[in-house]
Amino acid sequence: LVPERNNPTDTDHRNLTVACDERARELGRELPERDRIIVRPPFVIGGNLSESELDHVYAETVLPTKRALDLAYFDHSPDQPLTLLLYSNERAYRDAAWKLDRRNTASYYGYYIRTDRRIVANIGTGAGTLAHELTHALGHVDFPNMPEWFDEGLASLYEEADFSEDGLQLNGLSNWRLNHLLSAIQKQRLGTLESLISSREIREERQAIEYAQARYFCLYLQERGLLPFFYRKFRNRAATDPSGLRTLCEIFDTENLDGIDRNFRQWVIALYEQVRS
Repeated sequence: LVPERNNPTDTDHRNLTVACDERARELGRELPERDRIIVRPPFVIGGNLSESELDHVYAETVLPTKRALDLAYFDHSPDQPLTLLLYSNERAYRDAAWKLDRRNTASYYGYYIRTDRRIVANIGTGAGTLAHELTHALGHVDFPNMPEWFDEGLASLYEEADFSEDGLQLNGLSNWRLNHLLSAIQKQRLGTLESLISSREIREERQAIEYAQARYFCLYLQERGLLPFFYRKFRNRAATDPSGLRTLCEIFDTENLDGIDRNFRQWVIALYEQVRS
């Protein structure tokens, strides 16, 4: 059963707006004076863009991405502010990441800090990084105990995606992670799907491969029309199936994922040939 979508009352909305305004004031004391901030509950959006540019990102990326993700997956909306700090180039992004969080961001373009409900992103590279981090932020509200393999798989699916013609669906596309996955298959370094899912956490020494495996398994589910169904079924029974393995086996009507794993690998190779041609 799918739980009823939460319907915030007028009081809830007012409380959220007040909290967002307060967060914006706090942010104004933390950011350089030249940075700008706008409030669009539940989002507080700031960075080195003009207010009109920030509003454009909200209208053209943040709002439609949230709408599509809510329709496909999420039944619970944030009841506390989510902060988005957006920077127009790598230099400004790196400076902000170091000043705010003492983070060295040389190898990535954005991140989400769950405890602070805050995204920091370089949007000079496009909207993909922001969509990735938004999926994390909104997903953690709806499915707080989502395991890392699925959290990263779902978020990375939308770092390369496009909207349906009516704008109501966001569809993941193939991207650069396919090269990592194909190389791991060819070199026989790819672990099984059951190993990825059962471990729940991405192993740091195999991060590039396992991110790619998780992302493309989500794309595999998407192409079969199963991804939203799996998400909701998994979320609703996560207390008894914390990794999602049992739910996947039930969906595919199998005792284990061995056959699905073989089919998945064949699909990856065929997808690579299709993308390359």
